[in-house]
Amino acid sequence: MHLTKSEQQIMEIFWQADHPMAQTEVVSTCVDRKWKERSIFSMLNSLMDKGVLKEVGFVRSGKTYARTFEPAMSHAEYLAEVVAEQLPAAQLPDLMSALLRKVETTPTVQKELRAAVRESAQQIQ
Repeated sequence: MHLTKSEQQIMEIFWQADHPMAQTEVVSTCVDRKWKERSIFSMLNSLMDKGVLKEVGFVRSGKTYARTFEPAMSHAEYLAEVVAEQLPAAQLPDLMSALLRKVETTPTVQKELRAAVRESAQQIQ
């Protein structure tokens, strides 16, 4: 799965939000970019087609209603998808080792990682 730079910027807005958002709110949230409404509309539809964004409802917007959207996957799930497309399964231990060297982990995070490995092993059996 490949997201364009603009699609990634839009998804960052959704991943940081704590509620579903309409197109107008996305535009107002991203003050450093001057996207046209039609461009945002196209990118939101593209993100839905790619499975990273989903429509969840409607809100009143002036005299009409606007669709609201939220992520269909978390940022971590998206990154895992990108890596999984690029990395052979045999290299997964090397990737995990490299990540653990780069990221400071706490005992809580280490416990969650062990639980995730156990859960994955149970699903295989």
